Amino acid sequence: MRSRRVEERAADILAIWEERKDISLEELRQALAEVGLTVSVAGLHRFFVRRGMTRKKRLAMQSSKTAPTS
Repeated sequence: MRSRRVEERAADILAIWEERKDISLEELRQALAEVGLTVSVAGLHRFFVRRGMTRKKRLAMQSSKTAPTS
């Protein structure tokens, strides 16, 4: 899908992202397919890059704060 067509559906993309901010790009792609928007993971990545938004998921647990071992 061309970026123009993705940009036309920006509200749909951002609405799903707002509902589930921890969603992966693949999960977002699948959710968009359910509402009739076919887009690739790479296309979604470019969509968020154009907006200066990162989609990196955070680790489920924080790293240990213990002293270094070496």
